[in-house]
Amino acid sequence: MDLSPDTLLRSRYRIVRPLGKGGMGAVYLAFDNSLEIEVAVKYNKNDSEEATSQFLREARILAALRQPNLPRVIDYFIEGQDQYLVMDYVPGETFDDILEKDGPQPLEHILEWTQQLVNALAYLHRQDPPITHRDIKPANIKVTPDGQVMLVDFGIAKIAETAQMTATGARGYTTGYAPPEQYGSARTGPYSDQYALAATLYKLLSNQKPTDGVQRALGEAVLTPLNLLNPNIPAHVVEAIEKAMSPRIQERYESVNAFMQALTDPSFKPETPHMETVHRPAADEPITAGQKKRKGWVLPALLISGLGAIGLLAGGYFLLNGQGVGPFASPTETPLVVPTQAVAAVDPATSTPVPPTLTPLPTHTPYPTDIPATPTPAVQMIGDGGLIAFSSDRGEGDDLQIWTMRVSLQEGLVTADQFTQRTFGEGDKVQPAWSPDGTKLAFVAPSSDPQNGTDIYMLDLSVEGKVPVNLTARRGDDNHPAWSPDGKWIAFANQNQAGTNLIYVMNPAGTDQRKVSTSYDESRPQWSADSKKLVFVRYASDHRYLFEQAWQEAPLVYPTPYPTARAYDVGAFFGRLGQVMDFSLSLDGELLTYTEVKGRVQRIYVSPYKSRGSELNLLTSDDTLNRQPEISPDKQWLVFTSEYDAGKPGLTVMTTTGLMRTDVTEHDGIDQEPAWQPVAMP
Repeated sequence: MDLSPDTLLRSRYRIVRPLGKGGMGAVYLAFDNSLEIEVAVKYNKNDSEEATSQFLREARILAALRQPNLPRVIDYFIEGQDQYLVMDYVPGETFDDILEKDGPQPLEHILEWTQQLVNALAYLHRQDPPITHRDIKPANIKVTPDGQVMLVDFGIAKIAETAQMTATGARGYTTGYAPPEQYGSARTGPYSDQYALAATLYKLLSNQKPTDGVQRALGEAVLTPLNLLNPNIPAHVVEAIEKAMSPRIQERYESVNAFMQALTDPSFKPETPHMETVHRPAADEPITAGQKKRKGWVLPALLISGLGAIGLLAGGYFLLNGQGVGPFASPTETPLVVPTQAVAAVDPATSTPVPPTLTPLPTHTPYPTDIPATPTPAVQMIGDGGLIAFSSDRGEGDDLQIWTMRVSLQEGLVTADQFTQRTFGEGDKVQPAWSPDGTKLAFVAPSSDPQNGTDIYMLDLSVEGKVPVNLTARRGDDNHPAWSPDGKWIAFANQNQAGTNLIYVMNPAGTDQRKVSTSYDESRPQWSADSKKLVFVRYASDHRYLFEQAWQEAPLVYPTPYPTARAYDVGAFFGRLGQVMDFSLSLDGELLTYTEVKGRVQRIYVSPYKSRGSELNLLTSDDTLNRQPEISPDKQWLVFTSEYDAGKPGLTVMTTTGLMRTDVTEHDGIDQEPAWQPVAMP
């Protein structure tokens, strides 16, 4: 499907013009109406349910990548059978543009560009699981006006998985730059990116496209030595590029960093890759037809479907075994043989064709692959925590109760299930807060004494049938409990009869209650990761600031704050965060998320805590009332309250980069105030 100019995708991305088109889809320049920036939209059509699930799973991982030489994945979505990946638009010229305009490039420029590309690839390869780009070529690399190299187009990137084969990978390769293992159903990996990078350097230095890798692997063609095309290239650079472009995986460098070192250091001698041992027969060592072989890069039977007639060019002399695939295949008793020449010779005396001599390939040990396949679970819990507690009126009666739910990825989609009611009885129960070990919930409910307003209660979920215990029983309204990460204290706010909130701390038994605030209105306390600091909202001069208050060291004594608390953000008179209504910190204290109030609009931001307001990332740019954000234990997800349905509060989950936004509760009532369990209960 071609997208015409002014097509509006997802009520947000307006197509401007096409940027490129290929077998995997098309790329368009578009304008993001929400962020008011130009973006690149990669479109791909695939009607396979498996491909759709894979796209969603891998796009989520790509969206979390942050590296200077990689464009950000801003958004991704599926409409019908169409997949869309939205990325930063990178201005500048591709390597193809530069070659067409200026011809082969100076070695010093190429090495500078290569180092940037190696940095990007090494970053991708060390992800857990590793990411392989699989489409490195001059057309997919841009040089920006300021000289920065960007590796673009993640259209066919692959996330490594146990026993994963590239069954659909035959659609995603570029001849000359793709290594032999990328054809058919062989396994690709970081070594495949190394080959493609070396092939790209070959083109930059010679302005000639490399010989197709499969033809080289079949013995039908050879790679023209680079120094014949460009005599000015140092010998060690020629050797490094040809080694990285070897059709045999085991003959390449063990990493792109090792390849880079070989390009820049004439004395560099790579170690034998630890993944394999290469056996090269001696000149007089016989290799019989019955000798046991192990397949390396050799072509599997499924390759025929990907290459068509290419697999038949040898006139039927290839013995393609259909049991294994690629460099990770198990041993086979059938030796693979290749002809010493592409076309049969002719006996001049009789004019009779003479079949070519068959020479077996040398034996070698492949990469370790005998790892049992682990089936992907149907349900993948997200957030690296446990349940999400929240306040809801979905039970019997009109009172709000504390509920829990499970949030997971099912078929690549965020899903909530296992809704369980945890509290009962009259009176609204709100503001749940988990203990650090995930076994207890503190929450706010009406006191049994009407003069006391609301109190802090605790429910022990590790004991079946346990009833909540009142911890505070104070005059006024106690609210917003928060456990310290060491589990020794609970902070909370108390609103007195004058309407002023003051912060207190107590131990989990409800005893030893101590006031922390002085005369300011302070509420919504949160603890730092080391339990040595409280962060809270201070209301003063009709403004809601974020403040922090530290405790005295050596020994740590509560509560002994500094003489006065200090503003979190001192970079502006009223702070750069704006009006802070509520907030939360990640478990390690490195990430801050909060609700900014501006008139009738409530928007959620995420920011590194140490930036103190200098780096703000707006996640919800719509006019919906979004509030009460909570960060997952692994910092990858947010859950928050959003009035997305006719003003009725419900719960929404999305990544901390603002993607995969999903409304997870469908209830004709109130779901609000989510709290992510730090760890699942034992």
